[in-house]
Amino acid sequence: MPDTNHMFAPLSAEELSAATPSGTAPKGGGKVPITPVPAGAPPMRFRHPKYGEPTQKWAYHDAAGHLMFYVARFDFTTEDGTPDKDVLPITFCDLGEGRRGWRSKGIPDPRPLYKLPDLMARPDALVIVTEGEKACDAAAELFPELVTTTPMHGAKSPHKTDWTPLAGRKVVIWPDHDEAGAAFAAEVVRLATEAGAASVAVVQLPSDWPHAWDVADPLPAGVAPADLYLMVEAAKTWQTAPAQDAGGMAPPPVTGGFMLRPNGLFFRDPDPEKDDLLLSGPFEVVAETRDTAGSNWGVLLRWKDHDGREHEWAMPRALLAGDGTDFRRTLLDGGLFVAPGRKAREMLTAYLASVRVKARATCVDRTGWHGRVYVSAGRSYGDTKGERVLLQSAGAATDTKPRGTFEGWQSEVAALAVGNSRLSFALSAAFAGPLLYLLNAESGGLHFRGASSIGKSSTLYVAASAWGCPVHNWRATDNAAEALARAANDALLCLDEMGQGDGRAVDAMGYMLSNGAGKARMNKDTSARPVTTWRVLFVSTGEIGLAEKVAETGRKTKAGQEVRILDIPADAGAGLGAFENLHGSPDGDSFARRVRLATETHRGHAAHTFLERITSADFDELAEALRAGCERWKASYLPKGCDGQVQRAAGRFALIAAAGELAAAMGILPWPEGEAMRGAAACFNAWLEARGGKGPAEVAQGIAQVRAFLEANGMSRFQAVWSDDDAETRPVAGRVGFRRKDESGRWEFFAMAEGFKEITKGFNAKTLAAELVKARMLDAASDGKSQKNMKVPGHGQMKLYHFPAAAIEGGGEHA
Repeated sequence: MPDTNHMFAPLSAEELSAATPSGTAPKGGGKVPITPVPAGAPPMRFRHPKYGEPTQKWAYHDAAGHLMFYVARFDFTTEDGTPDKDVLPITFCDLGEGRRGWRSKGIPDPRPLYKLPDLMARPDALVIVTEGEKACDAAAELFPELVTTTPMHGAKSPHKTDWTPLAGRKVVIWPDHDEAGAAFAAEVVRLATEAGAASVAVVQLPSDWPHAWDVADPLPAGVAPADLYLMVEAAKTWQTAPAQDAGGMAPPPVTGGFMLRPNGLFFRDPDPEKDDLLLSGPFEVVAETRDTAGSNWGVLLRWKDHDGREHEWAMPRALLAGDGTDFRRTLLDGGLFVAPGRKAREMLTAYLASVRVKARATCVDRTGWHGRVYVSAGRSYGDTKGERVLLQSAGAATDTKPRGTFEGWQSEVAALAVGNSRLSFALSAAFAGPLLYLLNAESGGLHFRGASSIGKSSTLYVAASAWGCPVHNWRATDNAAEALARAANDALLCLDEMGQGDGRAVDAMGYMLSNGAGKARMNKDTSARPVTTWRVLFVSTGEIGLAEKVAETGRKTKAGQEVRILDIPADAGAGLGAFENLHGSPDGDSFARRVRLATETHRGHAAHTFLERITSADFDELAEALRAGCERWKASYLPKGCDGQVQRAAGRFALIAAAGELAAAMGILPWPEGEAMRGAAACFNAWLEARGGKGPAEVAQGIAQVRAFLEANGMSRFQAVWSDDDAETRPVAGRVGFRRKDESGRWEFFAMAEGFKEITKGFNAKTLAAELVKARMLDAASDGKSQKNMKVPGHGQMKLYHFPAAAIEGGGEHA
């Protein structure tokens, strides 16, 4: 396990580089790698602006021996005197406007293996795979008759390397002697096996050897070089890969007359006079799949579309029941040719129903946490015990593809949230979704409410950029809302324009999302279907809040619902709309456009790095650290004497603050310490003020209703019986009480018992009366009771509720 004392330590440059795809340069120019390096390119003399000349460098070539790029190591000493290093890719780049030069920039995936020309030139030699170039060079000296290689960035991202040169080769993996080395070995076993290696074995290092030892280190005491040969010979064979066809794809077993050729799957009829029947394009059956209970069996299929892009789908075998339209639709949609004709369709169905392979994979039916493994649409994170864990769905899983670069996202998106409480709070919320499980926290959401064109949608775009997820709309059916929540389980859901949704639908959808469960439904045989459940944190925007939206239907929101969905004023109060710091932009509008463009250019990197880090940490220690962070936030920012509803809401503010601080400590968010805490506090204070203080929400709602009634009906439904003016004392329709002027000439109001019930409709009249007295909106009698005995002209002695003039002039002091 990692050193938990440093679980919040910033990522190293090597880790950041591994988390950053090296595709096309951002719009507007940049560094575009030129590979292979042109013959006339100058020598690589790259100098790091901070660390100077590289202490070591390794050249990577393609199979033909052409130089592709370098990997350079920079050794330095930190401010506290600790030795450290950065390992960066250095490529020859097109810098735009006719300029070229060597720059720190990765190349597009897949990357070549190190020492690839030597590997290709010695096809019969056993291949040693090490963890890093330094170890690879050392192994080449130790084992001159063998071939050595390694993926770029060692254990950080072996899946981004092209392993197909290992097809048909005998491979031995020599990992570093630590947990990262074990994970590297397991991943390379999988990748080499999938690439068609003839055999894959792993060197078993003695447990008493130094921690993190690799072949570039001095030999342990008493160990001779000859002993290393014996270790290679004794390496544990992991798995024998199936032979590959000419198309580079491992064919499924031939069974029942089915044959997979380079150009597709065929069926050979028992009648020798008939031609072989083409069923589909070529594909691979990677594994048979099932859930953790041994049910819902299926097959993991992999194929390439017409553009050469690889697709993978864990197909439930239940889709083969009936006419199979659904599974064929998914294959066609993914670019795999499926032959028309009844017999071809039937035989393809028969093949997929009967094919068997030894490999197994565990499938889950939703993204998010499954034990201590996190599953996304495209990959899993954490210790899967040597077996793939992946998402199974009725259609091919679609994972969000990152855009731009991780560094670009940090500098052009995340950095703009510094000093902007709404942006920092929304971005912190993007990292809170996966933490709900660790802390057993409930689902819920944030809603940024404010006028049009103040930049509130920027909060959504910034949050969504961490995951690369789309921004959805509140206009959705129940089924669609359930699907959105399930797809965002333990992650992030973004919803825009609450005002455009139907009031009843918004109320139901908001309740469903925050309740974490869908509707109960029946099967055709009247048996109950399993209820869809989820854990989700969602971020929403709109010109009106939930209470106002629900009020359009003539109903009121319950206080619990308003705690589950935190209604935060989007206006930050600095005269700049949703912003406080424009980071050099001339105005809020241009800053909002700048944020929007940056989130479209760089997105989808941060959440993946975050998941890698939290799944490699000790769960119990991480959860304890998060709880401590939440308690520190509440101790600093939660006022004393708050109602239980406020304390419950404060728990969500605290969790989001802790999530942001965790992401910053990991080096994912480029923020100063405390930035996430301060942003959460600013949003909490705005929420608290907007709800009417730290008391129960029902009380604030009741007081607001009474004040609104007096403002709307004070002159029309309260009779001025004490006036000398006959016009003022005339009867009023729907009278609820009486009015008179106080000594200062302002109107005060007296409600009759039945009239008070109408004024406080929807609330407990007695309870609300007591709260109105506390808020000084109701003058109590001398004995403390909420009603006064008063003599009313023409009506005699009556018990009345006395509202002083301050009651409708904002004079109440409810807190």
